[in-house]
Amino acid sequence: MATATAPTGTLLPGATDAGALATRPGGRNAMATVGGDNAISLGDNGMPLADYSGPFGPIKQILDQPSVKKSLPLMVIAVAILAFVLVYTLVNQPNYRPVMSGITEGDQQAVFEALKTADFKPVIDSSNGQVTVPVTRYHEARIYLASKGLPKTASTGLDTLKDQSAMTTSQFMEQVRYNAAIEQELARSIQQIDSIQTARVHLATTKPSVFVRDRTPPKASVVVTPHQGRSVSPTQVQAIVHLVASSVPLLLPENVSIVDNVGKLMTDAASDAAMGLNATQSKYKQSLEDLYRQRVLEILVPIVGDANVRSQVNLNIDFSQTEITSEDFDPTGKGPKTRSEITSEDRNSAKEASGIPGTLANTAPPAPTTTLNTTATAPAAATDERSTVAARATRNYEFDRQVRHTKTASGGIQRVSVAVVINERAPIAQPKNDKGEDQPAKPNPYTPEELERIQQLVRGVVGFDEARKDVVSVIPAKFEPDVPVDLSIPWHKDDAVLTNLKSAMLGLMFVAFLMAVVRPVVVHMMERDKQAALDAAEKVQLAQEQALAIERAQAEEAAAAGAEPGEPSAAETLEEMKAKMKAKKSGISAEMMDTANTYDDKVALIRMIVGDDSARVASVLKNMIKPN
Repeated sequence: MATATAPTGTLLPGATDAGALATRPGGRNAMATVGGDNAISLGDNGMPLADYSGPFGPIKQILDQPSVKKSLPLMVIAVAILAFVLVYTLVNQPNYRPVMSGITEGDQQAVFEALKTADFKPVIDSSNGQVTVPVTRYHEARIYLASKGLPKTASTGLDTLKDQSAMTTSQFMEQVRYNAAIEQELARSIQQIDSIQTARVHLATTKPSVFVRDRTPPKASVVVTPHQGRSVSPTQVQAIVHLVASSVPLLLPENVSIVDNVGKLMTDAASDAAMGLNATQSKYKQSLEDLYRQRVLEILVPIVGDANVRSQVNLNIDFSQTEITSEDFDPTGKGPKTRSEITSEDRNSAKEASGIPGTLANTAPPAPTTTLNTTATAPAAATDERSTVAARATRNYEFDRQVRHTKTASGGIQRVSVAVVINERAPIAQPKNDKGEDQPAKPNPYTPEELERIQQLVRGVVGFDEARKDVVSVIPAKFEPDVPVDLSIPWHKDDAVLTNLKSAMLGLMFVAFLMAVVRPVVVHMMERDKQAALDAAEKVQLAQEQALAIERAQAEEAAAAGAEPGEPSAAETLEEMKAKMKAKKSGISAEMMDTANTYDDKVALIRMIVGDDSARVASVLKNMIKPN
């Protein structure tokens, strides 16, 4: 491609201040300005230079570089992909949930470090300072912290009273806060039991009175929530009752009620225990029945299979207690034995008063004379005396004595009832007959001898006693097949499906964005660059033709004046050179080009242009089809 040439720093003929054609320092292919009103700048390669003035000039200059233009579509696609990745990350960012609330700052630090070490990706909420984890790993985080024994303390209960000022607080508010603190402390103590997840305590206390008859005993109620899959045993219930009763003054254990999270009363009243079995007796009966049932299954499963036997055991247990106290005398029948004997006798004799009444008759008789011979008695008429004899005897006997105190044990088995159901054996398949037809399967029931042996095994396991009228029943029956349980989640509720659908929707939106926004922009940029290259090539061609015309004019003038080619004549002015150039131009005027509106006129005009200057037209076509 020809370019305008001129000595460095000189002004080409025909160049004016408006800019016909001028050169700048740079050599043969130095940058030049061609054109008049439509002046363009040419570079070292003869291509026009863009205008990089303005605030976005450096950016346009970078974008106009060939390497940047080639990689610009890839850069746009990369930016679109980066935007899609950012949007996808923001949309799929997991939701966070606080792990625990109401814990101290020290426990928060320990919880945060433990979760960070276990790669739970904890985040501290800037609004409330709580440690949060993704919702999908919330329960796993709580289980992990429970295994580590965290949190160890909590900023509730009596600790909160230190931060409250009592300067302007009434006595009623102080009492309310104190009761609330006691309730929280009791709840924290109850939560230390391994099977209890949460607990709440409510205390109903009244103002103490100095009069005993006016005192109202306090009462308490406790709501406990056990861990998933665990239960609170009766022993733990009694422990909670005594714990609460011992923590509140004048609170009796019977005034404490415990309710679980489903509304079941867990404390047994005294009247309820008298009406039937208490919790301990029911548990003992159930455990004993489970033991018997397990024994039956262990002896029959190896014979008929695990899924082919079912058993239930019912025990009648006597929980009554009898106390007997008995005392026996002479259990050997040998009679009494004399241990000691005391005998005493008193004898008294005196004369009886008699005779004629008078002085002498009232005179006391003389003293009698007592002798040792008590057997000989004088005649009554001779002696006229009376004797009195009193005899006493005390005899002590020794007897054998036995005292017996008997208390019968409770929980004795009165009767055992066992029911065993055995699945019928599968029928025996029969071979095909001579015609190749399938024959019905042959039933294979249990024989009476087999059932009797199984019944004897069960009797031996449960300790069958005919005197107690125990019952053991073994019956074969056909088990219905288990219906498979569909544990699948509907697709519109499955988190994995919803996540995949969300990702697919984002992908479709990204593809639509590429097709509707990115692709038109890239195509427009490529077409714009191609059109700009064609326009620039046409302008360069026109500038080169003008430069060649000036050179030819200079050569002709120099030849006519006898001067060297390329040196303008001093006698000629710029107006004369322009007039000569216009005279040598084609006869196709600008009016003809402006008035060629129809297709035939344009075809005729193009033919005239080709016939007038075929070399120029060939150069233009060459530049148009030249690859960029």
